[in-house]
Amino acid sequence: MNELTPKSRSEKELTRVEKARRGWWFSVVFMVLVVGLVLFLTYVEIVEKNRDVLVGILGVVTGSISSMLAIASGRDPSEVEELKDKLSSANADRAALIGRLRDAQIQMQLLREQQSELQQAMIDKLSLFSGDQVIKTRDESEVVLHPSVAEWLPNRD
Repeated sequence: MNELTPKSRSEKELTRVEKARRGWWFSVVFMVLVVGLVLFLTYVEIVEKNRDVLVGILGVVTGSISSMLAIASGRDPSEVEELKDKLSSANADRAALIGRLRDAQIQMQLLREQQSELQQAMIDKLSLFSGDQVIKTRDESEVVLHPSVAEWLPNRD
């Protein structure tokens, strides 16, 4: 009984909206600061002693401009990573389901072949087959799959 109540859902959504709004405002303020810094540096001459420090700081600041622009335009990089994680999880689930379906198909084919062999033996000998080995297909490796099923098997080369 770990369900979310409507109140906690709305609080969670409100928190998410508020967090997105704060991120957007921070991005806008950051971009204004970068533009202000660039304008300041165009009018003020840099002293030779401080040039390396300022170039390093500018490199760090301009390196984060792309992520700030993405956030300001509404695309949060963390959301993209979250969606990638969900997609990889869904692909893993899909692969597991395909594997289970393949195994079930092999087991069903094994059962069909055994039933067919048993029916054939009953038709051939009617009730006289006591003591004979009627079922010859006893292992998955002896199953011959229909070509439409075999195409879904992984290549074991």
